Amino acid sequence: MQSAMSANIKPLNIAIYEAAQKIVKAVEALTENGFMVVRVEMAAPARPTIRIQSCSKCQTLIDKGEAVYFSFGQGTHFGPYREGQFHLGGCRIVWTEFGN
Repeated sequence: MQSAMSANIKPLNIAIYEAAQKIVKAVEALTENGFMVVRVEMAAPARPTIRIQSCSKCQTLIDKGEAVYFSFGQGTHFGPYREGQFHLGGCRIVWTEFGN
């Protein structure tokens, strides 16, 4: 019984390890390019999500077609918002802009 459990756990551990490696490389690249990382999400280890602080570089990526807006809404406390994203090293990089 225990060996069957270990066989099921090992692939998940490998997926988490591989996701962590992607995150490390992406955070290094984001840091080198002047982005501020604010949170990491690993709900889907195959494609981790890294949230960054919105900045003028995000708009530059949108303008160049290297990033897209994918979500728009109206928050109760913050008013209108939109979220942008791009991909880097197997990670999804996301930011939120308020008041747009």
